[in-house]
Amino acid sequence: MTSEGATIVAAAIAGTVALVGAFSGFFLGRRQVRDQAAVEHGQWLRGQRQDAYVALLDAWDTAMKEFQEQIGQGEYIVEIEAHYAAHHGDFWALHEESTTAQVDRISEGVQRPLERVMLLGPEPVDRACTNLDEALKFMGSSVRSKSGTPDWPDYEMYRGMLTNADEARSDFLKASRYAMRAAPRPGR
Repeated sequence: MTSEGATIVAAAIAGTVALVGAFSGFFLGRRQVRDQAAVEHGQWLRGQRQDAYVALLDAWDTAMKEFQEQIGQGEYIVEIEAHYAAHHGDFWALHEESTTAQVDRISEGVQRPLERVMLLGPEPVDRACTNLDEALKFMGSSVRSKSGTPDWPDYEMYRGMLTNADEARSDFLKASRYAMRAAPRPGR
């Protein structure tokens, strides 16, 4: 092989190495950018989830307190009924209407935070939210149970639904804690 041929072969090899290096750099750079974007999105999502989870727990605790206040009125219902009936008429029809309106108002305060959490996931948290939603509906039913009658409130049903609600909150807390502890990481 002549020196000119050797130079051509060396140039071809150098060009091939440079081309392979350029393509490798390009693909590795793209991979790094993609991984960085995935981690940043994961951090953003984690922050959104944390805010949504805390807002839901606050709304939930407020709703449970308000349900308790509704049921707590049962201690004074005989006195209220006697006073109202003497001045205005049919207390129990108004009581049923008022109780239903209060339960609906209390439940609506939880729905938006609940839906926000369900939008953000992940799946175990979604399942826990479904349980919270069912527990909320059962709590409302227990407060409305026997409303409009002198047998209101139904303490036995309320206590059972309160236990159910506490379990649903505990399950949500476990699922959300697990979701928050998983650190964002790059894709495959």
